[in-house]
Amino acid sequence: MSPSGRSTNSSAPLRTRSRPLTALIALATTIGLALTLLTATAAPAVAAGIPGPTTASLEAADGPLATASYTVPRPRGYGSGTVTYPTARGSYPGVVLMPGYQGTQQNLKWLAPRLASWGFVVINVGTNTLTDDPESRGRQISAAGSQLLALGKAPGNPLSGKLNGTLGAAGHSMGGGGVMAALRDDPRFRAGVPTAPYHPNGNFSSVTEPTFFLTCQSDPVAHGDTFAVPWYTSMSGAEKLYIEVPGDHLCPMTGYGDKAKQGKWIVSFFSLWLRADTRFGPFLCGPARDADKNDTSLVTRWMDTCRF
Repeated sequence: MSPSGRSTNSSAPLRTRSRPLTALIALATTIGLALTLLTATAAPAVAAGIPGPTTASLEAADGPLATASYTVPRPRGYGSGTVTYPTARGSYPGVVLMPGYQGTQQNLKWLAPRLASWGFVVINVGTNTLTDDPESRGRQISAAGSQLLALGKAPGNPLSGKLNGTLGAAGHSMGGGGVMAALRDDPRFRAGVPTAPYHPNGNFSSVTEPTFFLTCQSDPVAHGDTFAVPWYTSMSGAEKLYIEVPGDHLCPMTGYGDKAKQGKWIVSFFSLWLRADTRFGPFLCGPARDADKNDTSLVTRWMDTCRF
């Protein structure tokens, strides 16, 4: 090494300069990746034209997006399907709706346009038979999800390009038990809303996906203490929300219960967990939820794993 500190080896300065140059390249790459991730997280809501939610907008019967319906011509693995989807350009998460014992698409018909108008492609399912058990309903949820994704990739139908590959499910009674079975068995389902869920032999301690249990205080068929609460307690690896409201076993169905509140909670839950839209989080886990949580005429029990 010469007194000036410069090496007489012509290759040494290249090695010396390569360290800061490599560090700068790495820093630039990291910053670029971070910006890309931030953009990807924010993009779905912005691209879909979904404005910031408010209590009033979430409690309204319809969200900000216009919707249309499509009847699945040849259901595969389930009985029937009606898809409600946003007509705006863009791709969206898919949600499967599953009725309960002796139920039809009418059971959760209220929820399909509500979710679709907030940026979801919703397939409201009829079962193979009216008496299918919860495990069968779980398999039918998976089958409906598969066909929904396939329709999103197939040209020549209204759903082409509408699905972004993310799936969730909501169901009532045995359909709620089916939601739990789908969350346990099908990793494509990233969030679930079992309402008044029923499954006599269900063990769902392995479920790790976000789950919102909506139950009815006076339910003689599927009281939360019998099914949903033990499942909630056993699911140590999942983000969870449990809301019990007044009413009997029918309280989550079309024509029963407080649909303004139920709709707000379900839309917010799926928006947060299927679209990563954190603008909806405060309605479930923050000051915006406190008016609901503390209203004993509206909510008889509330549990959660906040902060989400």
